[in-house]
Amino acid sequence: MGSKRLCRARSLTSFHVSLCFLLLMVLGAFPLQVLGAETSIVIGLTGDAESLDPHVTAISTTGSYQANIFETLIYRGPNLEEKPGLAVSWEPEGENAWIFHLRKGVKFHNGEPFNAQVAKWALDRAKTHPKSLTKGQLAQVKEVQVVDDYTIRLVTYGPSPDIPRNMFNVYIVPMRYLQEVGDEVFGRKPVGTGPYKFVEWIKDQHVKLERWEEYWGPKPPIKYVTYRPIPEDATRVAALLRGEIDVAEAVPVVDIPRIERSPNARVIRKPGLRLIYLAFDTKRKFGGPPPEGSPGIPEGQPNPFLDKRVRQAIYYGVNEDELLQYVMEGSGQAAAQMIPPPVFGYIPDLERYPYDPEKAKKLLAEAGYPQGFSVRLDTPNDRYINDEELAVAIAGQLKKIGLNVTVNAQPRAIFFPKLMRQYENSFHLSGWAGSIGAYNLLALVGCFDKKTGFGRANYGQYCNPELDEVIKTINRTIDPKERMKYFRKAAEIIHEEVPKIPLHYQELIVGISNKFDMDVRVDEQIWAKEIKPRE
Repeated sequence: MGSKRLCRARSLTSFHVSLCFLLLMVLGAFPLQVLGAETSIVIGLTGDAESLDPHVTAISTTGSYQANIFETLIYRGPNLEEKPGLAVSWEPEGENAWIFHLRKGVKFHNGEPFNAQVAKWALDRAKTHPKSLTKGQLAQVKEVQVVDDYTIRLVTYGPSPDIPRNMFNVYIVPMRYLQEVGDEVFGRKPVGTGPYKFVEWIKDQHVKLERWEEYWGPKPPIKYVTYRPIPEDATRVAALLRGEIDVAEAVPVVDIPRIERSPNARVIRKPGLRLIYLAFDTKRKFGGPPPEGSPGIPEGQPNPFLDKRVRQAIYYGVNEDELLQYVMEGSGQAAAQMIPPPVFGYIPDLERYPYDPEKAKKLLAEAGYPQGFSVRLDTPNDRYINDEELAVAIAGQLKKIGLNVTVNAQPRAIFFPKLMRQYENSFHLSGWAGSIGAYNLLALVGCFDKKTGFGRANYGQYCNPELDEVIKTINRTIDPKERMKYFRKAAEIIHEEVPKIPLHYQELIVGISNKFDMDVRVDEQIWAKEIKPRE
């Protein structure tokens, strides 16, 4: 019998009256959270997970799913703070090693214990798995040694000052469970040590998580978490305004006033790390079908991007101020380099090429293209803020210097597999968010090396041995002033060679229900464990 029905009964004793009063107060007057009832949240992301195996994916959206299930030795705070994770402390040992003291009493969601042997196995897997996209974080690690049950030693090839920050992105996975079920099952039904355990993944619909009550650390206040992939910006914002989701990732600038007018939601804005850039195929000699040919260039035609004068001309032909003002509606910060301002290695006085279409035409003529040429510009249309609109605007700007640019915009589910696994591009727009300066360079412009992870995101296949040596020197230089000298040298080489054209650093714009509070993470990920009900 419901409380209101009980209280409408015609014959009530004094006991019943008191009971009715209490029931009405409890069920009607007080919010459920006051009573300690469990909370739930629905988070709308721009896409689904590629895999829930954290070693074989590197898309920040996928990281939002994984970061609640898995943990790293060192926890990365919302503003890149270093905090103890599965390691309680760490220190260098001489010049060629780091010691990590591991947390005791931790177990995986399946009951498997965490210890030094498991940590070593997980790091070895991240470094050697043929599909690992985290091996670049361990490029300086020669060997992982077990010192005792709760201590490991990372032996490096030389001084490696970035080892602690590299641990931000290397998740610890369960040895026994992975050996039992294999990679494929693990990627669909993961087990970790994090504050949330996996419940269900229905592709393109949702990922469901539940708070793990045996978690070693403070338990998050929200018990039930549902992540929903909603690629369409308008649909994601509408879902927030209707109360169907509580958090909306990557709100378009145009929708900010609409959300701010709502009594039920608000917008949080913050400068981000993500660099949006243009990149070129600098390896294949002629246009044609991949992998031998460069697919965005007419078949049989020479690849113009092999000449740095052409790459420089395009840089001069892009009006970034105009892009920021009209396409991005004032959101974002013009970029001149691969490293964002908050990250060590950023060069404050390095400037973009100025917009100069006449100089661009002159360089094209010098390179043998006085009448320009035709090329396809590949871009995702549901990954970055106004990504397709940016590509279309850039194509229009480059028409003024004589280039005939056809925009090929595709959903991320099609664009990235072609880009990342097949190098199916000649000229593309993409993005990168990295919190470690040396790793940004290593991944974005290093010569591709499957074993070390160099060039992991270098999909134009640019290769400059001189630049690689500078990056390696950065990796092994301890003194901050000396490191900055090499960061500057690397930046100057990239500025001259133009393997990529930096456009801007994206602003982070998140829509959130007034029922919740969160600190927007500069790495763009949305971790449910960092969200709390609003007081």
